[in-house]
Amino acid sequence: MTAPDISVVLPFRDAAATLLEALESLRQQTHADFECLLVDDGSIDESPAIAADCAVRDRRFRVLRGGQGLVEALNLGIAAARSPFIARMDADDLCHPERFARQRKALLADRTLSAVGCLVDCYPDAAGEGMRRYVDWLNSVVTPEAIRAAIFVESPLAHPSVMLRADALQAIGGYRTTDGPEDYDLWLRLVLAGHRLGKVPHALLRWRDGARRLSRRDPRYHAAQFFATKLAHFPGAVAPTRAVEIWGAGPTGRAWARALRSRGYTLRRFVDIAPRRWGRSLFGIPIEPPEPINPAAAFALIAVGSRAPRDWIEARFAERGLSPWQHYLAVA
Repeated sequence: MTAPDISVVLPFRDAAATLLEALESLRQQTHADFECLLVDDGSIDESPAIAADCAVRDRRFRVLRGGQGLVEALNLGIAAARSPFIARMDADDLCHPERFARQRKALLADRTLSAVGCLVDCYPDAAGEGMRRYVDWLNSVVTPEAIRAAIFVESPLAHPSVMLRADALQAIGGYRTTDGPEDYDLWLRLVLAGHRLGKVPHALLRWRDGARRLSRRDPRYHAAQFFATKLAHFPGAVAPTRAVEIWGAGPTGRAWARALRSRGYTLRRFVDIAPRRWGRSLFGIPIEPPEPINPAAAFALIAVGSRAPRDWIEARFAERGLSPWQHYLAVA
């Protein structure tokens, strides 16, 4: 059999309420040369029957039995894939008809890209305020440079929106089982290995938010596990032998300071843009005003939880000719 242009990996578990609609959005793709690997991750509802019926009606769809958890289901689908491009999809989301066409075109046009996501629309409209803020930020981080600069702030790609090169996945060993989010761990490993991640600047996925989302129910996706994932990968970005200064003396800065001190990093100073904090100290280290900016003294971490002050500090750094990864990183 001739290999398809794209292999879609779609794991599912007890997704009867949404799976059919998700599959129909795939069948409506304008780029029709794909296979879809439907990996049943231990369902006990009607979703296996829905998947099997789709496979009977459309030979592009195949059902595989997983049942060992999401990461094993993902790797099972990847192992069965026959295309050089792996598109992720979830059982409760919807694809724009041109998603595959536009993402494949982007990967063919720029062979330095190992993966491309897209902008997303969050639905239903009743999605929580935190989710809406995250999606607004996610959709603002588009270029490979912006994604790399923001990799320690939040997960910069929506997992089901991504199309990856199969050889890039293979090069870093595929997905891993950890105590944290498997997708964020993957993005960090790709970036730290030198891969470039990008986005098609169009909303090509409707990303469902609701109480049943795995990221709301599974402790691997809680905020503490995202932070632990960042810390596990941080030495790959900034070696413990490098002195660090923390820009931000609020909760985010304090959390990073505690964690880095416990891992052997030397903290030179705290910097904060709020005058009320100047002259105080944390952990015996002074809190200073945001001048002067001296990149030779220490590597700067912009450790603030809110987007507006983080953007303000990054703009000041850019005015001084400072660059992310070389002189500073934004973290959250």
